[in-house]
Amino acid sequence: MQKLNLGLTLGAGLIGGVLGGALSHSLSSATVHAQTPVQPVKEVTAQSFVLQDDMGNTVGTFKASSGPSPTVVFTDRNGKEIWRAGASVKVLSQH
Repeated sequence: MQKLNLGLTLGAGLIGGVLGGALSHSLSSATVHAQTPVQPVKEVTAQSFVLQDDMGNTVGTFKASSGPSPTVVFTDRNGKEIWRAGASVKVLSQH
């Protein structure tokens, strides 16, 4: 009985998929054209990158630090440093 149920389920799914695909294809009248190839950007220059959530709230900032040795810093939404990498290493304490 389980094999029959499995076979009926798979068959119904296959038929539904084929019919649904054919129906959506016949109802679709919009023509889609591929975009012309765009040259990739080779370099992006910025002083910082601000990461935002889907509501536009700042989540963090990725930026270069000012100081004698070049480093990259990631700060949280409050400006607190949570990660640093570069010529010097700073170990951050856990909360």
